[in-house]
Amino acid sequence: MHFMSKCSISRRLFAENYDDFTLHIFTDASAYAYATCAFLRCEFKGQVTVKLIAAKARLAPMKKSTIPRLELLGAALGARLAETVDSILRTASKTYFWCDSMAVLSWIKKKEPWNTFVGNRVKEIRDLTNIDDWRHVPGEVNPADLATRCCDWSDLLQSKWWEGPGWLYNDEESWPCSEVSETPDEAFLERRKTVVTNLAT
Repeated sequence: MHFMSKCSISRRLFAENYDDFTLHIFTDASAYAYATCAFLRCEFKGQVTVKLIAAKARLAPMKKSTIPRLELLGAALGARLAETVDSILRTASKTYFWCDSMAVLSWIKKKEPWNTFVGNRVKEIRDLTNIDDWRHVPGEVNPADLATRCCDWSDLLQSKWWEGPGWLYNDEESWPCSEVSETPDEAFLERRKTVVTNLAT
C-alpha cells in the first residue's frame, strides 16, 4: 500500500490542439505470461509526450508451449488491443506495432503455409492490422517485457513503463529499424507439412 500511494495516473491524456498522434503497441512473452501495452505519442510544436494508455496481460496456457508461440499470442492480443483503443480515441494518424521476436514477425509478414495454430493467429493479426506496420524492437528496450515477469511496486514505479522507451521521444529516423530478411529456423518449424503424391494411369 505504501508504494501504491505514490502511483499517480493522470486522467487527461492530451490536449486537443496537438499536431499529431501516433499509437504504439508493444508485445512480448515469457514462459509465464504474454502481454501487450499501448502508448500514445503526441507532438506539439516540436515537443513530444508519450503516455501509457492501456495494457493487457495473460498467463501462459497450462499446456507447455514454445516461446515463439507465446510471443504470437502476445501479438494477437496487441492487435485486438489496438482495435479497441482506436475505436475509442479515433485520433491516431498511424499505428505502429513493436515485437522483439523475429519468428513472429516472419509469420506475420511472410505468406507461407503455416500450421493451424500459427496460421489462425496470423490470419487474425492480418485481418486487424497492416502487416507493414509491424516492426522489430530489441528486447532490452521493449516496455511490454515488464508485464511478462514478476515485478514489485518499487521496480514498477522506477521503470519506463509509464512514459515509454526513450527513443520514442526522438524522430522516427532514430527508432529501431531491423528488417525481416531471413526466416529464423524456429519459425520454419511451424511450417505446414505438405504431402506430394504422383498419380499415374
